[in-house]
Amino acid sequence: MAILLVGCQTTKKEVAEQPVNWERLGPGGGGSTFIPTFSYHSPDNFMVRCDMTGSYLTKNGGASYQQINVPNGATAYAFDPKDANKIYIGSNVLKYSADGGKNWEQIFPSKEDVIREEYIGDHANYQVKTNEKSLYGAEFKRIKTICVDPEIAGAIYFSMGSFFYYSSNAGKSWHKKDLNQQIDFIYTNKTGLKNGVYIFTSHSICIFDKSSNTFIEKKLPKEMTPAFSFAAGIEQSSGKEIFYALHHNQNKPIQGEFGYTEVWFSNDFGIPWNRLTDSIVTNDKSGLMPSYSMISCAEFDARHAYLVCNRYQEKKEDGTMAYWYGVLKTNDTGKTWEWVWKGGGGSGQYGVKDGIGISNLKDAWVENAFGGEYIRLLDVGVAPYDGQTAIVTDWYRTMKTTDGGQNWAEIYSEKQPDGTFISRGMDVTTSFGVHFDPFDSSHVAISYTDIGYHHSFNGGKSWSRSVEGVPVEWSNTCYWVVFDPDIKDKVWSGWSGMHDFPRGKMTRNPHWKELAKGGVCLSLDGGKTWRPVNEGMGFDSPVTSMVLDQGSAPNNRTIYAAVYNKGVYKSVDDGKSWKLKNTGIDGSTCAFELTMAADGSLFLTVSPTPKHTDGVKGRGYYSGAIYKSTNKAESWKKLDVTGDPIFPNGVACDPQNPKRIYLGCWADIQLSDLVGGDIAEETGGNEAINMQGGVFVSEDGGETWTSLFDKNQYVYDVTTDPYHPGRIYCCTFNNAAWRSDNYGKSWEKIKDYDFHWGHRIIVDQNEPEKIYITTFGSSVWHGIPETEW
Repeated sequence: MAILLVGCQTTKKEVAEQPVNWERLGPGGGGSTFIPTFSYHSPDNFMVRCDMTGSYLTKNGGASYQQINVPNGATAYAFDPKDANKIYIGSNVLKYSADGGKNWEQIFPSKEDVIREEYIGDHANYQVKTNEKSLYGAEFKRIKTICVDPEIAGAIYFSMGSFFYYSSNAGKSWHKKDLNQQIDFIYTNKTGLKNGVYIFTSHSICIFDKSSNTFIEKKLPKEMTPAFSFAAGIEQSSGKEIFYALHHNQNKPIQGEFGYTEVWFSNDFGIPWNRLTDSIVTNDKSGLMPSYSMISCAEFDARHAYLVCNRYQEKKEDGTMAYWYGVLKTNDTGKTWEWVWKGGGGSGQYGVKDGIGISNLKDAWVENAFGGEYIRLLDVGVAPYDGQTAIVTDWYRTMKTTDGGQNWAEIYSEKQPDGTFISRGMDVTTSFGVHFDPFDSSHVAISYTDIGYHHSFNGGKSWSRSVEGVPVEWSNTCYWVVFDPDIKDKVWSGWSGMHDFPRGKMTRNPHWKELAKGGVCLSLDGGKTWRPVNEGMGFDSPVTSMVLDQGSAPNNRTIYAAVYNKGVYKSVDDGKSWKLKNTGIDGSTCAFELTMAADGSLFLTVSPTPKHTDGVKGRGYYSGAIYKSTNKAESWKKLDVTGDPIFPNGVACDPQNPKRIYLGCWADIQLSDLVGGDIAEETGGNEAINMQGGVFVSEDGGETWTSLFDKNQYVYDVTTDPYHPGRIYCCTFNNAAWRSDNYGKSWEKIKDYDFHWGHRIIVDQNEPEKIYITTFGSSVWHGIPETEW
């Protein structure tokens, strides 16, 4: 009988210090970061979140970070203005640390009010269900903003959707008020607003009286609504409260966060508001209104504000348009603005190097990799007492200035004397595999989303990116790597211009198969340079997995490749040419993972995908499937595990018994996860797609299957340990990885690994008592897989 953890209940206090038995590897950075939030007590103490769920806390200005993991990731931070050790993290719940981030306690909803915690959907989104007494607003799911009162001890405010929550006793009890508008920002101070809390929404300011607990609403001027990205602070010289806000012109097209943006300002408690008219901020020279996405100011010196620009158009001499991005800054409360970060100047297209990089940035590896492309800036945060210190973030980097934007420096990765890079602890990108050079134990490679192939020649201590020769249309993601076991420095790699397979969001466009790019590359110098080897496969073949038949002859290898938009390809001439081998595969051809057993049998997992009948979006979808071939991919037989629908991810074969096969599966998802929420609603409403997740085992080569693990778990992959017979691992999107030492009869949770979205476990071939864990957003973890029990 398997021992399972159902519901994954957390204990009252969760240790967040960096576990001593784990290290995270990689170059650092490479993913999007948001909401940089400074402590009131030191500009060297701040937090940043990644869109892949990790939070990163530093106390030394970004020289190093402690990673703090909460399910779904953080959506808000707050430092206590009076106590440097008190920090708050908002996500689906509100957590609090009294010791500078070492330990965390959930203060809303209270643990006593929680009925259950669960994971649902394609990303295993974390949800909390509470009893009827709770004030928890589950329908809004996430905390948007947190404010700790600087004057009244124990007073805390936060928002979820349109609900304003307030506590006067440090979170022991709460009250809430529905303001009927999404709350964007909360602000108070101990001078002009010591008796009130200003709650900003897109159309109003609601003023909460701290003494009477009453609310007064003041409408924003119609001309500036809907407003977004509010900032507030005190002008140091006058003591006046300063408010900033952004507004997209509603008469012009708005696409996501791209609009035609006005900047608004008030220095009299929101009465009145005025639109800023500086010629730079309005782009008078070209007459084309810029697009701004975020504004932030120094809370105690609000004359200093930073404005994030994601589109600033200027006409070139030849009549074409140059697209810039960056940050503008004001030192005089919005009267005048200047560029302090300006990049681009090209066509504004992703992946096209026709612009310029950032001249006043001391960067690590990203500028060399992506500089000159359009790189969208995402967020900005300013130190509350020092308007010269700020952080900006973009698709790949987190960067800081301490001189008002005259100079910027990376705070995510440290360059080494040999030109390689070491992460500072901000590990924010997705990894798929760790790959070992059979001729050099110090040479290790990682296949990454968005940043391609990285390798290390010193056992993982430092890393360098290597994509030379890879077609730029392919170079976004390296899904897999295979070293030739007999020929030194010969390496094959699988590439795709589309990332995040097999997540359902990637295939919602009916034309995704035609738009997809990718293929196989070959290196003859240990991965330093590459060239495509895709004859017969085409340029449009995103490769997600490869298997080399080690029984085939050197220099004439047989290689199999899973191509996500086509099926399985086979090469019998060392990868020079390829042929499609789909006989027996029906329905979905989203071939994701290939595995070869010791007896030569091949196993293939195929992911579910929308049908897109006649090239039109609809609610129809293909189930996933698992297939087996016993004749070198000449034909495939579909295996029945649980019946359809099924979402199989990864297969592992017992190295001692080729008939014993393990399969990791995804649990229930929503129809909207596959076809999109708009299509689901338009065609009859969203619904659950009920599937059995967890781990299954077959003792007869795939003919029959038995469940070994919690069917509600979202298992990305299963791994057998060749050095420890009977030991298997599984990695999940449920904040956990698991180990079994008795062929899956019982399981124990791996100690101190707590990242939300885990990919696969890979046994360290150089130190077999250790493992690597690849992740969907936290690079690679490396350590000893001790268990909790």
